[in-house]
Amino acid sequence: MQSKRWLFESLPSNDKISLLSKEINVSHVPATLLLQRGVSDFESAKAFFRPSLSHLHSPFLMKGMDIAINRLKSALENKEKILVYGDYDVDGVTSVAIIYGFLKKLYANNTDEKNVQFYIPNRNTEGYGITKEGLAFAKEENINLIICLDCGVKANEEIQQAKDWGIDFIVCDHHLPDDDLPVSFAMLNPKQKGCDYPFKDLSACAIGYKFLQGFCIRTGTSERNLHYYLDLVALSIAADLVPMKGENRILSYFGLEKINIDPLPGVKALLNLINGYGKKIGVREIVFSVAPRLNAAGRITDAYNSLNLLLASSESEANKLARELNQKNDLRREMEQKMMLEIDDILEKSNPERKTNVLFSKNWHKGLVGIAAAKCVEKTYRPTVILTHSESENGDLAVGSARSISDFDIYKAVESCSDLLTQFGGHKFASGMSMPIENVAQFQERFENAVTDTLEKEQLIPPVRVDMEINFSSITQKMFAVVKQMSPFGPQNMRPVFVARNVQLLSPKIIKETHLKVQVRQGTSLFSAISFGKASFFNQISAKARYDIAFLISENNFRDRSYLQLEIRDILKVE
Repeated sequence: MQSKRWLFESLPSNDKISLLSKEINVSHVPATLLLQRGVSDFESAKAFFRPSLSHLHSPFLMKGMDIAINRLKSALENKEKILVYGDYDVDGVTSVAIIYGFLKKLYANNTDEKNVQFYIPNRNTEGYGITKEGLAFAKEENINLIICLDCGVKANEEIQQAKDWGIDFIVCDHHLPDDDLPVSFAMLNPKQKGCDYPFKDLSACAIGYKFLQGFCIRTGTSERNLHYYLDLVALSIAADLVPMKGENRILSYFGLEKINIDPLPGVKALLNLINGYGKKIGVREIVFSVAPRLNAAGRITDAYNSLNLLLASSESEANKLARELNQKNDLRREMEQKMMLEIDDILEKSNPERKTNVLFSKNWHKGLVGIAAAKCVEKTYRPTVILTHSESENGDLAVGSARSISDFDIYKAVESCSDLLTQFGGHKFASGMSMPIENVAQFQERFENAVTDTLEKEQLIPPVRVDMEINFSSITQKMFAVVKQMSPFGPQNMRPVFVARNVQLLSPKIIKETHLKVQVRQGTSLFSAISFGKASFFNQISAKARYDIAFLISENNFRDRSYLQLEIRDILKVE
């Protein structure tokens, strides 16, 4: 019955748990969870539960910050032409919106309309990063300074070309740089060598925020002008799945607060459209409802629809753009469903012994290969590459995206096939690549061998990371109230997962054909529980048997009544 591997986090000592429990007046369960997240005393607990923007590090600790601010000041004073350039995903679009929106709003009265412009490359015709089309646009518009966000850290040739044309680059990127950095005027990236900035995991939009924070401090500009855009930073952090700790957690906390109280017109219009505004919006709603819509434009056509929505200044303009974006998202879903039906058909006929999926079709949309690869991993739990056709100056190419399973470095597997590739990049869990179409079959075999040689058999079983084992008697409204305050949740601060032993599963029901609803009893404690996507367990449940369950705790609000409910992640029958 168990379908996943339970990986237990290490537990702190009983002495540390008791000490923190007494010091901050919480029960042992939340004290344990906090210690696992690095909260060990009253002061760190206070900072964790009561974030403050004053807790953010000085932006001037970031290598290149002084140079970048001075160059921007000079450009504004001399009325030079500035181009804000970014990627087409949520992190890139929010990054462009925060820099462009801030500069246009702050200098609306003393800059020419075209002194600050923006550019986002077309995913389908130009591809990722600094493109020749983007540089050509900058040259044609007589741009003097490009502020580049969420890309550029590896654009050595392109930035050299811009320099030769007399165009300076300020790069704000969070991707891992090579040893050989581009010849940018300034590089803002906490991961670059020699950068002493204490927090390394900022999203690109958050780096843009730090750049503007430094600019405000240096120029005596009120940071309230910058706080206006905090919801953009929260969107970027949630959508880009960067670690929800340190500065990311602080910025998310206040960004979510702004979204729920006073969102930007474009954010409000989008939330109204998906029935979210007026309800409490958290990271989960951004990841599953807001981010897919903001990404839809860049996947299907170009990302300007999303960018213009985030920059909208009036309610009527925002509502119009939100409706257009929603239509693109509906189209994206239709195309995605058709694509996944074709993928399912291929998977049914494939060799079940293979450890990977490498699938190619000329008919698939280039903007959807990443989503399809992620969904394929969900279905099969195998490292997956989805490829489609693209024309180039050098002939027909297969271009695509790779997505990995937990704890497997897919980038290394792709890199081992680099002699077959025209281009590739990425990180441990995701990669992008292109290759001559004639290399696809060879890549399939080489990639399969590379993964098979390095993958342990147990890694092909999906993991559930468990924080701790508890008894139902520990689950109280007071305990859950403390756990709730540990939000915003995200990578490295996920919603806590618990295990309970020797539980009865009673009154099972199938809900909406795919979900399992049960009553769970341990001793005298009884809770309602739901297990999403686990309807197949229905016929295996016996009231006489005992089970171990891995679960989260949530709050169900129904008809003005609120009660605690368990969300079951996995079930193991006790033999």
